[in-house]
Amino acid sequence: MAERQYLGQGTNTSWEKFWYVLGCIYFGAAYFQKVPVKKALSEYGLVEMTGAEKFWYVVQCIFFGGGYFAKVTIKKALSEVRNAGGVPTV
Repeated sequence: MAERQYLGQGTNTSWEKFWYVLGCIYFGAAYFQKVPVKKALSEYGLVEMTGAEKFWYVVQCIFFGGGYFAKVTIKKALSEVRNAGGVPTV
């Protein structure tokens, strides 16, 4: 079983880092998948998006609609997270 991680204190394995970089090299696919997740987290006040992430989120929403629809799914999952002692309540 994997070791429990907490928001802001998690780590990636060497292989996870490798595959993320490889995914970013391949047309930025991994980066573009991350943007809607960061948008959802930012709406909960857990992270702050960079200017580039804000720009690409808008582009995803305008041209694909995918950015928004991906964010909706992620926010639904986040709304079901119970505070388990690692996530501060706001």
